[in-house]
Amino acid sequence: MNNTIWPAVGLLVGAFLLHRCILIIYRVFFHPLSHFPGPTVYAASYLPYLYKNKIAGNLVKHMVKIHEKYGPIVRISPTQLAIDGSIGWTEVFTRRSTMGPEFGKTATFYGPRNGIGILPAGQEDHQRQRRLMAYAFSAAALSEQESYLQHYADLLMKRLRERMLAGEPVDMTRWYNYLTFDIIGELAFADPFYCLEKSDYHPLVAMIFSGIRGNARMSFFDQYPLLRPWVDLFMTTKEDMEKRRQYYMLARSKTEKRIALEAEADTRKDFMTYILSHNKDGSGMTHEEIIANARTLIGAGSHTTASALTGLTFYLTQSPEIYRRLTEEIRSTFSSEEEINMKSTVALPFLNSCLEEVLRIYPPLAETPPRVSPGAVVNGQYIPKGTSVSVFQWATNHSLSNFTDPDQFTPQRWLPTTDPLYDHRYASDNKEASKPFAAGPRDCLGRSLAYAEMRLVVARLLWNFDIELLDGQQDWVACQRVYMVYEKSPLMIRLNQRTGLEG
Repeated sequence: MNNTIWPAVGLLVGAFLLHRCILIIYRVFFHPLSHFPGPTVYAASYLPYLYKNKIAGNLVKHMVKIHEKYGPIVRISPTQLAIDGSIGWTEVFTRRSTMGPEFGKTATFYGPRNGIGILPAGQEDHQRQRRLMAYAFSAAALSEQESYLQHYADLLMKRLRERMLAGEPVDMTRWYNYLTFDIIGELAFADPFYCLEKSDYHPLVAMIFSGIRGNARMSFFDQYPLLRPWVDLFMTTKEDMEKRRQYYMLARSKTEKRIALEAEADTRKDFMTYILSHNKDGSGMTHEEIIANARTLIGAGSHTTASALTGLTFYLTQSPEIYRRLTEEIRSTFSSEEEINMKSTVALPFLNSCLEEVLRIYPPLAETPPRVSPGAVVNGQYIPKGTSVSVFQWATNHSLSNFTDPDQFTPQRWLPTTDPLYDHRYASDNKEASKPFAAGPRDCLGRSLAYAEMRLVVARLLWNFDIELLDGQQDWVACQRVYMVYEKSPLMIRLNQRTGLEG
């Protein structure tokens, strides 16, 4: 029997290897994307891209060298291109109707096209849902929400002062997460996650952070749909499935409790106040759309802001002169902490420049979720229909083609040219290449809220405290893995009462 099996096995193995060789030759030399430059090994197989991006978590930073060597449009897998943001933002993300159909979203990332919620929605449905959500993020609505932001900023300062008086260093990665998740819980559900109150993560929030690497590794197999059922069967534990179920149930429960408070719309001014107001005349979202979008708000409205705050804290501790100038601006502008609010902090030019710079050098979304080409010309080159297209913001923002001294934290580049601190070395910077909140009709709705949170929190932190990085963390950014978002380690800071301020 063995004598009859082994020849058949050998034939199958030989046929498989021949098929792979022919496939590799086709992909490298004859595929519709074969004329785009890029590492040959990336063109031949999905594995290099998937391994570095989904397992090793280092592709995002490596893309700087790839773009530097091969140009602004490079091939990073058999069916995927990476486009520098200086081109991608205008020709892919903000594509005008006169240029042809939009670059749609990929089903493997966002879910089935025309699925429930604003993320997977098709063009028309997305416009409808965005219109229904837009006022909740308007300047007028933000002004009405300031009391919530101030309340949680108060609580953050209180908790930090408690740790300072106890002589304890603080992990600002955690504390900024506590703050931003509590704020989004209050604004989305009228029910915070009580992270600041308990000085710990809510179970739902803990699930989000514990799943960053695991979710990336599971998405590795999205490229191999025939393997996915087996992966789910043998690699997904009962604990993983239970955590996923709990996450969806907790998000649903919080949303439904807020919907039940609709009668309080006249007294509360949060996201749901405006979203639910459209339901009175029947023009609003469906129940399931509200739940899906609320779930999206949890991560999108908190994790990115916390990353920017943590990144800024790190870079300030590494830049003594910039830290001095920023604290001087804040402390000389205000005579009391009560004067620090959303309106007054808008007028702080160096603070705003520091925020723009950290969003450039440490963009919250280091890799923009991919889009799918409808069959279109970009930068004079035709991109075939079905091609996946990504902008790696880290690579765009760290490119010498876009920014002078791209790896240096230099807020002066963002100051008005009339400002005495403006540095003319950065006059040629392509500032439009930095789009931390993406671009176009599907950009981030919460941009104004994020800036308001960051300005308020940074101003109050540096009004109250002097900050110092504990030893051994100088490579805090360099050591991070990136799975679209950063897998951040603790950022341990020593707080001291600022000189001349009584506690």
